[in-house]
Amino acid sequence: MRVNYQTNASTQFRVLSDDQLEEMFHAVLRVLEEVGVNVHNEEARQILGDNGARVEDLRVHIPSYMVKRALSTAPRSFTVWARDGDPEKNLHIGPGRPYYGPGPTCPNFLDPTTGQRRKYVRQDAAAVAKVCDALPHIAFCESLGTVSDVHPSLGATYEFAEMFAHTSKPIVAWSYDWQDGEDIHKMAVAAAGGQKAFEKRPNYIHYCEPLSPLVGGEEAINKLIFAARHRVPLIFTPCPSAGGTAPATLAGILIQAAAESWMGLVISQLIAPGLPYFMGGVVSIMDMQRAVLAYGAPELSLLQAGLTELAHYVGLPLWTTGGCTDAKVIDQQAALEGALSVLFAGLSGGDLCHDVGYIEGGMTGSLQQLVMMNEVIGYTRHIRQGFEVTPETLAVDVIHQVGPGGHFLSEKHTLRHFREFWLPQLMDRRKVDDWEATGSKTLGDRVQEKLMEILETYQPPALPEGVPAQIEEILAAAEAREAE
Repeated sequence: MRVNYQTNASTQFRVLSDDQLEEMFHAVLRVLEEVGVNVHNEEARQILGDNGARVEDLRVHIPSYMVKRALSTAPRSFTVWARDGDPEKNLHIGPGRPYYGPGPTCPNFLDPTTGQRRKYVRQDAAAVAKVCDALPHIAFCESLGTVSDVHPSLGATYEFAEMFAHTSKPIVAWSYDWQDGEDIHKMAVAAAGGQKAFEKRPNYIHYCEPLSPLVGGEEAINKLIFAARHRVPLIFTPCPSAGGTAPATLAGILIQAAAESWMGLVISQLIAPGLPYFMGGVVSIMDMQRAVLAYGAPELSLLQAGLTELAHYVGLPLWTTGGCTDAKVIDQQAALEGALSVLFAGLSGGDLCHDVGYIEGGMTGSLQQLVMMNEVIGYTRHIRQGFEVTPETLAVDVIHQVGPGGHFLSEKHTLRHFREFWLPQLMDRRKVDDWEATGSKTLGDRVQEKLMEILETYQPPALPEGVPAQIEEILAAAEAREAE
């Protein structure tokens, strides 16, 4: 064996050096202490002030020692559990384990059958969850929409109820405020077997968003406080746009996004030290011609990679973005933009990569895009593995045995290793005659066939006995509350 021999266990990819990350870390600390954040929640301001922050009306200046203390208590590694106990569906959050899933809150939906853009309705949440459960490379579930055909304040509650019944994979939930967040939590606790059991094996994550630049809104902080008090793993993710609600420089937007997310980190760790917490940030540029956040821009992938490295530098998991597009339909643009962002999210190692299935810049959710990106995620995972360099894989002996002009098809070495090749499920490698003989189907055709097969035949794991009735009681109580 060679002395001091180094190997790469997987593909290597990096944007920032340690020196650059150190500079950025101290810049974030300066923003939180010198500029401060506006916190529109009296209870949160009280908590921060009691623990050393300087509070001036809504503005809160958070000293660096409070941030460092919060970073020291937030765990880098933890597990979010599948509700049915299937170990293959657990999310083991930790270094080098990126997971992919959809995003939430799109107002529109690409109808799975007709392909027409329409409003998102309650039954769509069930369909999304079913597809997420069936796709092997989609590890967690979000709704790809906002339910429009129920009471406006109960959309998130019904959405969670439908997803929870149609997938056993971990769910990333959102809510409008404390009350519907509590309804969602009751459903999760019912399936877990009580609050104590939930704390040991949490089966969902709660998603909250501050406002850019540097604002913690009343509802967002309310939800954060509820999650912290009930030990719900938490995502606190801003959505700044470079040149619009954040600086136009790429380093500048990352500093602001980190400051916004760490505001939530400090509050959550003061309430519940050790609470699993994802640093977040949907970071991209504002398209100055269209005044929209560009989901298909190369800057999105570059910024997400930088934010991932900053999060990992300080010991936090990251909520990142990929598999999304600005395209309006499932076309070449959707495939190109979605695939590149999936690849770079995988190479940079973000822990939870969401918004897979977003089209139209997040205004529309698409199961077709989700199914197509599932193939790309499998492709990306294979690239991330890299390859081994050993006497067996260097294959000098078998090359010598075959020699010039021979072939390797009948070699035992080939038999041992060819199963390591990645095989596509949707992409087509056949010769043109075979392809034409089976209908000349495009990738879009095959995606649609796969989607319909799942929707028509797949059966997700059922909820535990008694839990559906408890969920109906929670929904009925919520309806009664809103009727008052």
